[in-house]
Amino acid sequence: MTKTSESELLREVARLHLQLQRACVASCGDTGSTQCFILGEVYRSGPITLADLGRRLALDKGWVSRAVESLVQDGLLVKESHSEDRRAVVISLSKVGKKRYEELDESLNAQVEQVMSHIPLKQRPGIYEALRLLRDALRTQTDNESFIKARKAKCAS
Repeated sequence: MTKTSESELLREVARLHLQLQRACVASCGDTGSTQCFILGEVYRSGPITLADLGRRLALDKGWVSRAVESLVQDGLLVKESHSEDRRAVVISLSKVGKKRYEELDESLNAQVEQVMSHIPLKQRPGIYEALRLLRDALRTQTDNESFIKARKAKCAS
């Protein structure tokens, strides 16, 4: 497989997966895909500052602030002052937010299981191993903050 076709395949898999996940979220009640994205990040990270949340999501701080405020108004997130830095705001899930995320997560997992059911049983272990390797490679890249800044600068030019 050539580099171009590997790249195209990965982008196509990511695009199709995201499309299915968004459709699943859209059919799960009041929570939109953007809200689900934020709830998921806060669920995985635990209490997090607004600034760190924006960095993790690679989104504009103002946009994240408005989206978080909407989730706070809906009772899904809680905002508190940072214990050491009064200028910082710490975001966490409310009990309702945690329940909402767990319901969404259950629906998203069921959707993935449905997709995986189309893959022969004998081939699934290889798929899972490949996905673990890909996840680890992606985490290495996203954990490297200087890499992210360089990519943003390159994409902006």
